[in-house]
Amino acid sequence: MAKPETMDKLIADAQKPGAIDEMPLESYEDYKAYNAAARKENKRLKVLRYPCIPCPEELHPTERIVFGRNDQPENALQVFLSNHLIHFQKTLYPGKTYDLPRVVINYLADKGVPVWKRTVNADGSADTFISHKTPRFNIRSSFAE
Repeated sequence: MAKPETMDKLIADAQKPGAIDEMPLESYEDYKAYNAAARKENKRLKVLRYPCIPCPEELHPTERIVFGRNDQPENALQVFLSNHLIHFQKTLYPGKTYDLPRVVINYLADKGVPVWKRTVNADGSADTFISHKTPRFNIRSSFAE
């Protein structure tokens, strides 16, 4: 527990307006800079005064893709991704073209079924590790309009 005078100082610091309050939030880079400053300031104050604000979907850099599924080719996929970068909720249908944020594309590309591999070392011990992942989704870049 902190000393009472230290706690009073921390509370007084947390109540003062800071430079982060005047930061503009108009672009993707502004949101990234604000969230980095908020994490730094919250750590300094030892209190959560500035919550991280996810950037709106419209400001994210997007990429046009054709979505497909390997595991269930006819079924739609409900995507829900909410973190410090984005809040995204949408249903994707296989074979359709979408303009998706790169954060969501990376999230979908990372999903897969792990393939485990076992190796035997020279001393007789065995190691098991993930060799690679079998992708669950087809994400093809689409340049046609």
